Amino acid sequence: MHNAMANIVTANIDGLILAAGRSRRMNGGDKLLALLGGKTLVEHVVSRLQPQVSHLFINVTPSAGAELKARTSLDCPLIADQGDDYSGPLMGLWSALISGKLSDAEYLAVVPCDGPFLPPTLVRELHAAATRSDADVACVRYGGVAQPTFSLWHKRALGAIEKAVARDRQGSLKAQIARLDSVYVDWPEATINPFFNINTPQELALAQQSI
Repeated sequence: MHNAMANIVTANIDGLILAAGRSRRMNGGDKLLALLGGKTLVEHVVSRLQPQVSHLFINVTPSAGAELKARTSLDCPLIADQGDDYSGPLMGLWSALISGKLSDAEYLAVVPCDGPFLPPTLVRELHAAATRSDADVACVRYGGVAQPTFSLWHKRALGAIEKAVARDRQGSLKAQIARLDSVYVDWPEATINPFFNINTPQELALAQQSI
């Protein structure tokens, strides 16, 4: 894709980093601020996702925003969950869509804060798949397994997402993707899994060997 077309795609997509998780398996630390190669996980994700979208936002718990601002130099607007802390990624997606902070782009790309190896062509490939079939959602599938936190959502899906949140405020992205008109992008396998999630200190140490 040449630069002009890449710019058109980028202009039509906002980005959201899901960083409102509980980090239960990180021995008390908040994983978005865990250090990997001298940078926090969320800074790694920002550096990879920001060039792929028009505007980038970070979804946090209501209590985490101040620490994120204090511990990093990131200037991405923060969007707090509208529910209780740790309500899950569907709540983060819904909170962003109703926040009034997003641009008028048609799509919203979401990725997790603990996926520092996400591909530089992720959003482009998801957008191509979504627009080919005019799907509500495009989701990565890696090694035959869906990766719902690496996905692209048409903002017209807000009504359906709102109903899902009303039914279950801790509902899952996976279940919502199954209910909508969705397509999957089968990503080629690589030496380093580009969708590797860091949930434990052991996984952080493993990722450290790969940077």
